[in-house]
Amino acid sequence: MIWVAWRLQRTETLIAAGILALLAALLIPTGISMGNTYHADHIGACLAAAKGTSCSMRMSEFESEFQTVRLLANWFTLIPGLIGVLVAAPFILDLEHGTYRLAWTQSITRGRWLLGKLSLPILAALVSSGALILLFTWWRAPLANIDGRLDIGTYDTEGIVVIGYTLFALGLAVALGAVWRRSAVSLTVAFVGYFAMRVFVDYWLRNRLVSPLHATWKGVGDPHFLYHATIISESAVINGHHINGGGGGVIGGHSQMAAPGLGVASVFHAVYQPASDFWPLQFRELGLFTGIAAVMILFAAWWTQRQGA
Repeated sequence: MIWVAWRLQRTETLIAAGILALLAALLIPTGISMGNTYHADHIGACLAAAKGTSCSMRMSEFESEFQTVRLLANWFTLIPGLIGVLVAAPFILDLEHGTYRLAWTQSITRGRWLLGKLSLPILAALVSSGALILLFTWWRAPLANIDGRLDIGTYDTEGIVVIGYTLFALGLAVALGAVWRRSAVSLTVAFVGYFAMRVFVDYWLRNRLVSPLHATWKGVGDPHFLYHATIISESAVINGHHINGGGGGVIGGHSQMAAPGLGVASVFHAVYQPASDFWPLQFRELGLFTGIAAVMILFAAWWTQRQGA
């Protein structure tokens, strides 16, 4: 049974391996170049010391040099979803073509068939996720040292959440496939659903998984507790004027701060996720995506066994 399941799963697994190989072919050379530049420009020493003008210029030049590949890499957060729906395809194709009936008429029980058909894609998803995590964590190390790991592009490809993303796409695909038994439609809708769920979590739910902190301070300059933090919202009172800002950075660069002496009288307020929230957020988000994936996979097994005859 395992040998037959592997034969049916082999093509999609090799395609997933090919995607990982292409990704490595792109990221390894740029990662080596980025690492060499990071060390040659002594960016690490700048981060460890007080940031002067020369350090700020070097870090700005470093980020500008690799800006294109950095923006491109942000789209690679879709790869876990692509791999998840890809490795789910053999299960759905078996249901669509009705070939599962042949196995069920032999000595193989329905439970054993489902175990074999679903365990292999789960294993492939876990191995692929691990490879993605290792590759992206190594590649983004210099950028993470500068900007922290809570930036969406970095956060989504480091830590352990990639495992949950891949399993979620797999679970959604097999659940839809079990009901519709149409591979093209099921895989397409599953990938779109994966994308929609990621947008929802990235831009709304994540800031609510761990309660953000509030801070108020006076004067110009970013306080130390905002180092590598994510600003959710911010406001300031400058020269008697109330100014609201969005997320992404402290509004100390506002034009009203240009006048001498105004900075001392300025009062800022920010709602933010500190850098220390990285792992609590990772574990909760992993639990969310993995839990939903488990429910959908179990539903796919139950529905297939119930409706398969």
